[in-house]
Amino acid sequence: MYARLFILIFLLFLIFLPKIQAQQLSQEATFSILTCNPGEAVYSMYGHTAIRINDPVLNLDLVFNYGVFSFESPNFLYRFAKGQTDYTMYGQKFSSFLPEYQEEKRSVYEQVLNLTTEERNKLFQALMENYKPENRIYRYNFFIDNCATRVRDMIERNAGSPVRFTDNHPTESYRDLIKKFHHSFRWTDLGIDLLIGKKAEEPVSAYGQMFLPEYLMNQFARAEINFDGKAQPLVHETRTLLEYPNSKLRSDLPWPAIVFALFFLLVAAITIRSYLLKKKTDWLDYLLFALSGFAGLIIGWFTLFSEHPAMSPNYNLLWAFPPNLIFAGLWAIKKWRPILRYYFWLAGSVLFLSLFTGQTFNPGVYFLILILLVRVGVNLIPEKK
Repeated sequence: MYARLFILIFLLFLIFLPKIQAQQLSQEATFSILTCNPGEAVYSMYGHTAIRINDPVLNLDLVFNYGVFSFESPNFLYRFAKGQTDYTMYGQKFSSFLPEYQEEKRSVYEQVLNLTTEERNKLFQALMENYKPENRIYRYNFFIDNCATRVRDMIERNAGSPVRFTDNHPTESYRDLIKKFHHSFRWTDLGIDLLIGKKAEEPVSAYGQMFLPEYLMNQFARAEINFDGKAQPLVHETRTLLEYPNSKLRSDLPWPAIVFALFFLLVAAITIRSYLLKKKTDWLDYLLFALSGFAGLIIGWFTLFSEHPAMSPNYNLLWAFPPNLIFAGLWAIKKWRPILRYYFWLAGSVLFLSLFTGQTFNPGVYFLILILLVRVGVNLIPEKK
């Protein structure tokens, strides 16, 4: 249903596009930035940014955003994993834009920009040019080229004078920034922590932080532009169009850490009991080392082949060690065990090394490291004859 509605609106917009392009905006026209709070779906957990054009004289009230994609596009999941997702600039009437967020109970804020008539017309024509079929599709990059940065860049390029943003010398990293939006998505938070690597620990400039809609809104609220040699606020007025509790602030129990902590206690109890009773629990080594090795293959694929930023280097590969998968199979061959036992020294060294890489791991991962260290330790204890 939603797909058909989207296609209908899209076709209607294309029909009226040539007429819109030929027009010049009136003196009453305004441009605004629309900032939408995070939603409950994973793809909307960071919020959204769009541009609104409102000209009451021309009876024109449109919204342009750069955040449209389709799950039905060919090989979507593979291309998304590899960082080759194409997004589309999409235009719609404002009257159809706001009800979507009203239905999802997501707040929407509007910042009316302080632009001259000439600047508004320049921005309008740039948007119309960008909306042409040959220009509207772009290669999405979450940290540096997304629905928020495209809005920022479009306004910067078409303002009459350079836009001055506040530089507050931030120390927060990409990982710090995005984690603020994961309170209701704990397992997603774990997955993201597993896949983004050491580069995500680097501090992000105030300008770079505008890949997040909320940070873009705050930066634009303090930004300045020159009129006749005088500094003026870039935002003329801020309005609240919809107001609901911010879903970003809703917290949830850190389920991955709790689950892995309980798993650690279980493995530790089994290991201690079997050692005291002199019973073999090789099956536990097969399971744990096979799982960690398999996880390493997945993380390693993203590290080597994904175009997403901050994927490499990824020191999660020191605990999710791909050779563990091979070792788990060879460990089942009893006659090779005297030689293979030395592998536990390698595995233990790599696990300890992972704690000193400077990369922040998800809290649950530290319990996984402890689980593997327990099994490494018990296998390195000399057997009593």
